[in-house]
Amino acid sequence: MRLLGDSISRVFLTGGSGFIGSHICDKLLAQGYEVTAYDNFSNGRREFTAGHLSNPNFKLVEADCLDLPTVTKEMAGHDLVWHMAANTDLIGSHAQPARDLNDCVVATFNVVEAMRQNKIKPILFASSGAVYGQLCLENHVNETAGPLSPMSTYAAGKIGSEAFISCYCHLYGLHGWMFRFGNVLGSRVTHGVIFDFIKRLRENPKELMILGDGTQKKNYFLTEECIGGMAWSFVNIPMNDECPCDVFNLGTTTVTRVTEIARIVVEELGLTGKTEIKIQGTKRAWLGDQPKVHFTVEKINKFGWYCKHSSDEAVRTAVRRVLGKEQG
Repeated sequence: MRLLGDSISRVFLTGGSGFIGSHICDKLLAQGYEVTAYDNFSNGRREFTAGHLSNPNFKLVEADCLDLPTVTKEMAGHDLVWHMAANTDLIGSHAQPARDLNDCVVATFNVVEAMRQNKIKPILFASSGAVYGQLCLENHVNETAGPLSPMSTYAAGKIGSEAFISCYCHLYGLHGWMFRFGNVLGSRVTHGVIFDFIKRLRENPKELMILGDGTQKKNYFLTEECIGGMAWSFVNIPMNDECPCDVFNLGTTTVTRVTEIARIVVEELGLTGKTEIKIQGTKRAWLGDQPKVHFTVEKINKFGWYCKHSSDEAVRTAVRRVLGKEQG
């Protein structure tokens, strides 16, 4: 079965040259969909979609979602919006809070406003488990948890984005599928714990410093599971005028501790017994860090979607992909 079914032909993909977005491009184009990748390249990489430039079903638009006239013009004629664009610099976000306001909230407002003007209904949106803040540090939370008190401007930006999508669905007839992710891993990753550990070990294979207190543990899953879960939900969980939008936690039922990630990276680099793993010892790795993310995926599981791989399996597979040992 095609990823989005046969009711969709043309997809408008924001952040289409990013880590996850470029994988979405690969999958959609391979199945004959027409894709417009809309990206300002603040996070995306040209090489991630360069191989599609000769494909007549692919169009790359270098522009910003903050440019409402352009996003409205380029969105015209599409059947579905897959909204992945956002600021992804979580560690540095506290130093430039306006970026999360603009690149998340204002950008999302412009996307749904362009949808309203173009009379496009469906939107798939990449939110984050970060919206749960301290609620999910010790307790496993579901989609009804609240009040949501973000610990970072990134999380605040995702909450604001969800709010605008929800109100546009209720006021203007949009249909929205919003997904609060665990941590997504795979090839083309440009930041995050695996990327950082590999980089640091290549610079100094004798020592690996883990920021924070070493107890951090989060839900990790692979790009194909993330993309598959979003698309599966669109096909199998219909929205209607009475329930025009919904939010789903998306990820595995398991978590991986940061020390286990370090061990796996060291092992896959062939450095077992040669690298000393140290713990920094601070309470948080950086300002706004969410050291533990515990959420349930029972809601989407009840609809029939499940992750195939555990968090630990996803971490090892992702490390091997980043190192070029596996394709994916």
